[in-house]
Amino acid sequence: MLRSFPAPITVQRMAHGAFWMLVTALASIHCGSALAAQQKFIVQERQVTELAPVFGTVEGVRVLPARARIAGTVQKLDVREGDFVGSGEELAIVADSTLLSRQAALAAAIKGAEAQRLEAQQNFTRVQRLIGVGAVSQSAFDQARSALHVAESTLASDIAQHETIAREIAQGAVLAPHAGLVIHTPISAGSVMMPGDIVAEIAEAPFRIRLAVPERYTRFVKKGALIRVDGSELGIDHTMFGRIDEIKPAISDGRVISYASVPDLPDRFVGIKVAVLLPAQKHRAIVIPASYILTLSGSDYALVREKTGAVIDVPVQRGAARPSPQMPNGIEILSGLRRGDVLVEPKAEE
Repeated sequence: MLRSFPAPITVQRMAHGAFWMLVTALASIHCGSALAAQQKFIVQERQVTELAPVFGTVEGVRVLPARARIAGTVQKLDVREGDFVGSGEELAIVADSTLLSRQAALAAAIKGAEAQRLEAQQNFTRVQRLIGVGAVSQSAFDQARSALHVAESTLASDIAQHETIAREIAQGAVLAPHAGLVIHTPISAGSVMMPGDIVAEIAEAPFRIRLAVPERYTRFVKKGALIRVDGSELGIDHTMFGRIDEIKPAISDGRVISYASVPDLPDRFVGIKVAVLLPAQKHRAIVIPASYILTLSGSDYALVREKTGAVIDVPVQRGAARPSPQMPNGIEILSGLRRGDVLVEPKAEE
C-alpha cells in the first residue's frame, strides 16, 4: 500500500499552495480507496490524570448477621445463599417444643374456662332474677356472683398466659436486619439454635468497592476522586467509573482503606477482586476519540481539515488510552496534532 506522507509533519504544513495541491491529490488516490468525512472534532488540550493501579474488592456497605432470639429448633428456613431479601423479611422460624406444648395446654384451658364462665354467667342471671321476687336468699346470690367473678378471672388469666407464650413463640421468627444479599447461611431446617446463634449473614446493598491503597499513594486518595474499574472481571465489556466516598483515617499494614461507589456495580458476587485505577499525577495533553485515528500498514494517521478545506493525512504518535465518562474511547496523542486542529472522522468507502 502506497502512502503520500513520508515527509515529517513540519514539511507537510509548509504554506506552499502547490505543495498542498499535490498532497490533496496524493491523499485521494492511495490504494484506490476514498475516505469520507463523517464528523469533525476540534483538538483541545485537556487535563489528563496519570493512574495508579490498585486492587479493589466488591463488598456490601456493611455485613450484618440475622440471629436467633430464642432457643429451639429451626422449623422453617426460607432463604438460601445468593437470595436478595428486604428489610424485616422473615428468614426462618425457630420453635421451642416446650413453648408449643404450653401454648396447646393453655388453648385447652381457655376453652374450659370459657365454658365455666358461661355456666357461671347463666347461673348468676337466673339467681339475679329470682332474688328480685324473693325466691332465693342473699347468700345464694352472693355465691353465684362470686362464682362468676372467679370464672372470669380464671379465663382472663389463661388468656394472658396464652398471649405471653404466643409472644415468646413469635420471637422465634428470624427477621432480616436490612435489605441485601444473603452471603452465608450456616444452618439448615432441624438445626438446634441457642439465643444469639447466626441464622444468615446479609451484605447490605448497594455494593461498593473496598480499596486497600498502598501507603505511597495516600496523597492521591481524596473524597470525590474519580476511579476506573476494569469491567471485564465483572462480566461487563466496558470500563466503569466511580468516586471515592469514604476514607478510613487509620493506616493498616501499610495501606489506606477507602470505599468507592460505582453506579450499576453488579451485585452478584461479594468479595470478588477487581483491577482499579486510582488518579495520581496530572498533566496537560491532547486526547481524541479513537475513531478519529486511521491505522494503515502499522502507522497511525489523523485526517486534518486545513483552512483551505483540503483534508490531509497527518501521521500521529498514539499514546495511552485515556477513557473518561465524556470520551469512553479517548486516546492520548503524543505528537502530530496541535490545539485548534479540526479532525474529520474517516470512513472507508463500502
